[in-house]
Amino acid sequence: MNDRSESNIDGFFDKIISSYETKIQKIQTAFQSSETITESSNSLFDKVHNSLNDLRKERDLLNFKLCETVAKNASLRKKDYNAMMSGILSALDEKEKEAENQFLIFIEAQKETAQSLKNSLLSLKDITAQDSKEKITTIKEQLSQISELQEMRKESAMKTFIDFQQMHKKIMECLQLLLKKGDHILIQDIKKIKEQIIKEIYPESQVLKGVN
Repeated sequence: MNDRSESNIDGFFDKIISSYETKIQKIQTAFQSSETITESSNSLFDKVHNSLNDLRKERDLLNFKLCETVAKNASLRKKDYNAMMSGILSALDEKEKEAENQFLIFIEAQKETAQSLKNSLLSLKDITAQDSKEKITTIKEQLSQISELQEMRKESAMKTFIDFQQMHKKIMECLQLLLKKGDHILIQDIKKIKEQIIKEIYPESQVLKGVN
């Protein structure tokens, strides 16, 4: 075999190897993208979950201080105060769960998307080089669509969380104003604040069944 023939053969194999390595690199990049989708979503959920825990601790502490204050000045027994506020606190807990569940739904959707992408990538090993090239192009387009859909889902989940956060802030401000009255807190004051809180939790209704 002459040098020219050997050169052509070497070039042929170099081209195949180069093509294969490029394909593998593209697959690895896509896999990393699918993993990033899930990892970033989980990271976001952890931050939201921790934030919701902080808000719950804040309202539990403030409610405890109010309970102690009204019991101390004999305006209302602890048992009666807790009975009066239990409906509101339960409603807040439900709103918190709604916000957290939105993120759980978001996470599950991201996991399903990532798995679907992985399945598409694994199918590359059983097709020809030409078909593989076309498939990779399709997957790139899929990744772009996934990014857009991911952003829309994240915005929806974040809106639910931010709405809860803002509502919670207003309610805490109401309770803090009540607490500032100290020994001068009256039952009428608690009832008035309770009505304001109900309006914050249920802005579309003035009446909350089971809380009044």
